[in-house]
Amino acid sequence: MEGIFILLMPLFAFLVTGLLGRQLGDRASGVITVLGGAFSFVFSLYMVYRALHSPVQVKLYEFLPLEGYTLSVGFYFDALSSITAAVVTLVATLIFVYSIGYMEDEFGKWVYKFYAYLSLFLFAMLLIVLSDNLLGIFFGWEGVGLASYLLIGYYHQQRKATNAALEAFVMNRIGDWLFIFGIIATFLVFKSLDIVEIFGKVDTADKALIGIATLLLFGGAVGKSGQLPLHTWLPNAMAGPTPVSALLHAATMVAAGVYMVARLYPVFEAAPQTLKVVAVIGGLTALFAALAATSHTDMKKIIAFSTMSQLGYMFLALGVGDRGGAMFHLTTHAFFKALLFLAAGSVITAFHHKLYDIYNFGGLKKYMPVTYASFVIGAMALAGIFPLSGFWSKDRLIGSYYEASFVWGLVGTVVAFLTAYYIFREGFVVFHGEERFRGIDPHEPREVGAVMTVPMVVLGVMAVVAGFFEGWYMHAVGGEHKDIHLNVAVTSVAVGIVGILIAYLVFVRRVVSPEGMALVLSPFRVTFREQFFTEKLYHKGIAKGYMAFSKATYSVGDRLIIDGFINTTYRLFFKFAKDVWKTFDIKSIDIFIHWLALSMFRSGRALRNIQTGLLNNYVLFLLVGIIVVLGIMLYALDRLKG
Repeated sequence: MEGIFILLMPLFAFLVTGLLGRQLGDRASGVITVLGGAFSFVFSLYMVYRALHSPVQVKLYEFLPLEGYTLSVGFYFDALSSITAAVVTLVATLIFVYSIGYMEDEFGKWVYKFYAYLSLFLFAMLLIVLSDNLLGIFFGWEGVGLASYLLIGYYHQQRKATNAALEAFVMNRIGDWLFIFGIIATFLVFKSLDIVEIFGKVDTADKALIGIATLLLFGGAVGKSGQLPLHTWLPNAMAGPTPVSALLHAATMVAAGVYMVARLYPVFEAAPQTLKVVAVIGGLTALFAALAATSHTDMKKIIAFSTMSQLGYMFLALGVGDRGGAMFHLTTHAFFKALLFLAAGSVITAFHHKLYDIYNFGGLKKYMPVTYASFVIGAMALAGIFPLSGFWSKDRLIGSYYEASFVWGLVGTVVAFLTAYYIFREGFVVFHGEERFRGIDPHEPREVGAVMTVPMVVLGVMAVVAGFFEGWYMHAVGGEHKDIHLNVAVTSVAVGIVGILIAYLVFVRRVVSPEGMALVLSPFRVTFREQFFTEKLYHKGIAKGYMAFSKATYSVGDRLIIDGFINTTYRLFFKFAKDVWKTFDIKSIDIFIHWLALSMFRSGRALRNIQTGLLNNYVLFLLVGIIVVLGIMLYALDRLKG
């Protein structure tokens, strides 16, 4: 039961900061959020220790019987889920600490809500990681979707933030529908949503139906992890605060798709055609996003495209059968990608959130040494330079690609080269060269405070040493042990160094004019920057096309046909009612009523002469009456005699 506290800590922090944050204050809410993440990390370490000896399944509550299976709330602590929970809570806690410094300038503006959303986000992610059934994973799946919507759109006064939040929400809903259908299909195939039970039935289930179910489940992963073709929300989500970007990209929301496929990998293994689709989508996304990153100039968007690319790396590894390698790269990536985002956030903070374009910075190395060192470490790890963590995980993945196919190996090598180039291009432009910010911001940039640098230092250490735990990690999660591929390692490091060297020669030494190179390569630069025009296709083609179709449907279908029918019917009915009113009501009923009333009136007027109150009239009437009666009696007697 101790494992439940991993989830309860951030949930408790969410409830306290959400309900009492206004009274507690923004700083106290930040501290509570940090403590929630930290205690959750401590309990995660304890569960790692227990799970390494024996997996633990905890059933909390059974709430709905369904065709021989009862839906329940439960958690499964094995090595994979426990280690992932520990990584998630560690990275999240460091980001929470960093966010206290990042949001300090906005304290007093209801920042406690921001911290409440962060805790909700962590709780939802842990629900995905630790749930023992697909329904629990789905609740966490939707929870991170809601929290990401709230966090990306936190700066709701900015139109780009609200648009980005809405785009993330809509694109994720597309994937979520596929995920829902995948869960339903899985239940129909296995008659269970319990992960452990499903694993036990894989060998006896229909393989074709498993293929359909896994394809639908993977559709959910595509949306959540920003893979082709549901990718455009991910770079645009950079409109949110930088800690949110770090949290999304390091070990939580976008990693959920990779984790879900790895979690259900025995099911995916039974559907080899689905794994081929996973590999194709992952490989294409890795190359696509890396090319896009080479041309973008927004400091955070470059790192965001890098995340897309690295997630594609992980999906490609899953597709070719290296589940352990994919999850190990997800772990090392969490450390150095969070580090890169936090370094970018420090630069943005130093310029009071006014500058985002890398070509507006320059020469920050001497002003921000800790941030510079952190960025370089993160960049080297991302580029796969020996002996940093990225080298070990990336080398293993590229080796697996070559084992599966030369084409996939070549794709992995090309992406490794592009990765080294674009991340060091960003680093060189921001931290080296001319100080271009002088004409924009007169303030002298300076290093951020300890509350922001300490998390970067810790992540920097993890980005350096995490790779040395590859053997232990593979043994723990049951991944296949692979010796280092010397030729692959040398090639990967060599292409990484070549990428760094080209970036250095162009953007620091200016051996080739970057402006001239951009002009010569303009068609490619525009194509890559526009993400092969997919964003324009979605926004200006599909979205605007849909809006135009909706307007046309509204004008023709609603206004012309439906409103026309209703209005015509109304006019006809009104005319009919008017005719009925004129012919039947006025000319028949009204005339009859008027005639009747007039007759009554005339009768009354005639009869009222009887009640005149004049005695002579009454005597006259009496005399007339007597004469009439006598006349009648005489007539009657005469008739009787006759």
